[in-house]
Amino acid sequence: MSSNLYWTVDIGGTKILLLLIDEAGRVLYREKKPTPKPARPEAIAGSIRDSMELASATSGIPEASSPGGLAVCIAGFVEAGTDKVHQSPNLDWHEPVPLGKILSDHLSCPVIIENDTNAAVVGETIYGAARGHDHVIYVTLSTGIGGGLFLNGRLYRGSSGFAAEIGHTKPFGKGRLCKCGGNNCLEAWASGTAITAIARELWDESILEDGPITTEWVFEKAESGNAIAEKIIDHAAHSIGTGLSNLVTLLNPTCLVIGGGIAAGRKDFFQRVTEIISREAIRPAVNITPFKTAKAELEPEAGIWGVYALITGKAE
Repeated sequence: MSSNLYWTVDIGGTKILLLLIDEAGRVLYREKKPTPKPARPEAIAGSIRDSMELASATSGIPEASSPGGLAVCIAGFVEAGTDKVHQSPNLDWHEPVPLGKILSDHLSCPVIIENDTNAAVVGETIYGAARGHDHVIYVTLSTGIGGGLFLNGRLYRGSSGFAAEIGHTKPFGKGRLCKCGGNNCLEAWASGTAITAIARELWDESILEDGPITTEWVFEKAESGNAIAEKIIDHAAHSIGTGLSNLVTLLNPTCLVIGGGIAAGRKDFFQRVTEIISREAIRPAVNITPFKTAKAELEPEAGIWGVYALITGKAE
């Protein structure tokens, strides 16, 4: 078994990204492939094993099939110390899945499993926008809303691994179900999915000449001056800014990293959210603390580099 080659894998609802990285941080092999449909755990494990064997056979790196370890990040509630995923709505997993054991049964190497935003905060802290900071919050604003904490110089998971689920704080409205099983979560009112859902309740998509309705469509309408779309985006920005200002007040970080497709490339929206944070968080947390808000630098690979830092010990 090789001791200095590591597979890092990001398992998403539609794609799996795999990188083979050596101990010096050099990427030796990269593959992006569709997530199996249906996304059964055994099928995903088999797909990862197939990629390792393909890399071993075609890349000139025979050790690729027997690496020093496999590090996985996944959008789901990962129980610390067990490598068990309790829920992953993106993969339609609603019961606990012993993913670490399933992968270990398929592969002959150590395996670690980490929540994707936990991994992302490590990646951005060690290699990205929060380099040099010991107190970091990472938030992704995308299809859903997730968070990760790096506090006092190390990843903070909470007692069982479920800390920093900012997307499931509440209430941010009334009468809206969330995929987590709760009601009126921030994610249910201000994520990309929520923005699209609210717009579809207000417009008849079947008669639109410039549809279909997507998050991008709502932003474009707002930017062109449509009053309804502006209100939807304003509500999302206010909800996100309020939620993040509460985190800044509670945790007193020196850096808040914002990633995800909603913020990416939208300078005005990012600025609006940061202004709300600066206004709503307690004054000492943003005026006395050397606090900064930064856009994520490593997307879409922040989680990949986070689990690489964790499995190699570079995050310690």
